[in-house]
Amino acid sequence: NGCDQLALMKLDVLDGFKKIKVCVAYELNGERIDYVPSSLNDVKPIYEEIDGWESVVGIREYDALPENAKRYIEKIEEVTSVRVGIVSTSPERADTIIRG
Repeated sequence: NGCDQLALMKLDVLDGFKKIKVCVAYELNGERIDYVPSSLNDVKPIYEEIDGWESVVGIREYDALPENAKRYIEKIEEVTSVRVGIVSTSPERADTIIRG
C-alpha cells in the first residue's frame, strides 16, 4: 500500500475500556474479504476483541506499555501489514514513543 509506518495517536483515549474491537476483515455478500472495498454500503465489519488496559498516560517506552495495549498495537500491525512506528500516550507532545 506504499505506507512504511503508522502513527498511532491518542492511545490513552482507549484507557479503561473492558474490550476493544479491531476490524480485521469485512463480509461482502456472505463472503469474507481481506481488503477494503471501494464502497462500504454492503459490507459488514468482522471484529476481533482485545482485552482493555489500565492507563497509558505518560508512558514513553514501548516495553512499559500494558501487555494488552501492546497486543492492540501488534494486531493493528498484523491486519495492516504496516509497522506502528510512533505511539502517543497523552495530549502532551513529550508522551510519544518512537519505536526504533
